[in-house]
Amino acid sequence: MTQHWQFGTRSDGRLIHAYRLRSDAGYEAVILNQGAILQSFSLPNGRNVTLGFDEWNRYESDTNYKGRIIGPNANRIANARFEIDDREHRLTANDGLHNLHSGPTGFDGEIWDAALTDRGLGLKLECPQARHGFPGKIRAALNISLIGNTLRFEMEATSNRPTPINLTWHPYWNLSGETRIDGHNLKVDAEMHTMWVTQKALPVRDTFRDFRSSRPLGSVRLDCSYDQIKSAQLTAGQCAMTITSSLPCLQVYTGDALPRSRAGIALEPQFRPNDINFAQDSLLQPGEIYRHWIEYRFDDI
Repeated sequence: MTQHWQFGTRSDGRLIHAYRLRSDAGYEAVILNQGAILQSFSLPNGRNVTLGFDEWNRYESDTNYKGRIIGPNANRIANARFEIDDREHRLTANDGLHNLHSGPTGFDGEIWDAALTDRGLGLKLECPQARHGFPGKIRAALNISLIGNTLRFEMEATSNRPTPINLTWHPYWNLSGETRIDGHNLKVDAEMHTMWVTQKALPVRDTFRDFRSSRPLGSVRLDCSYDQIKSAQLTAGQCAMTITSSLPCLQVYTGDALPRSRAGIALEPQFRPNDINFAQDSLLQPGEIYRHWIEYRFDDI
C-alpha cells in the first residue's frame, strides 16, 4: 500500500509532502520529499522505532539530521578543505574547523522530486555547479522500497566534474521505546576502526569499541567509523534490526548530543570519513556512476 499527502509548508512557502510505504508483512515507512527524511518506521504492532517529528517546523530547526539523506559527503572533511588534481576546494566549517555532513546545508535541505512507483518511492535531485561548495553539477537519484521485513535504500549519482560523493541515510533508531538506548544490544562485525583525521586504522579488540560479539551498549559513547564492515545488528526486547550495505564502513553514533541524550542510535554506512583527503575512494569522475545500497532487515527474536 502506498499513499501521499501534504505534510507541511517550509518557511519559504514550498510544500513538503509525505509518502507512505507499507509491506504485506505489516511494516510501514513514511518518507518526506525534503532530504528523503524517514519521518517514521513502524513495526507490525504499530510501534515507531525511529526518531522523527509530527510537525514540519520542528524539522526546520533540527540540527541533528534526523532521518535525512546526507550528501554530497557524509561525515567529516578535515579543515573543511580538499584537493582534486592539485586544485583546492574550501567548504563551510560547521564542526569546529571541520566540515560535517556537507555543511549547514546539503542534500538533506533540498526538496527532491518524488514519485511513487512499482519499485517503491523514487526521488531525484539535480544540483547546479558548485552548489554546497562541491565541484560539479551533480545528479542524484534514490529508490526506497519496503518489501516484507526489509527496508532498502538505493543511491545513485553522477557529476560532470570530479567531485566527492559519499552518501548515507541518517535515521536514529530506538527499538525499545525507552527514553534511552542504553538497554539495546549492538553487534558490529568489524575488526578495525578508523581515526578520521589521520585515516589510521586501529584494531577494536580490547577497546570500548569492540562490539564483534553482541553486548549491551550501556553508557558506552560512540562516534566511531568501523572499517571493512560486514554487517551490524541492533537488538532490544523481541526486535532485531540487521544492517547490510555495499559500502565499506559504518559510522556508529550513540546520540549523546541529541536534545534528549541517547534517545536513538545512528548507524550510517559510508566511505571512510575524510576519505577525500587520503585514498579518495569517494571521488566520482565524469562518466562514472556512484551506485550503492543499504538494507535494514527487521526480525522477531
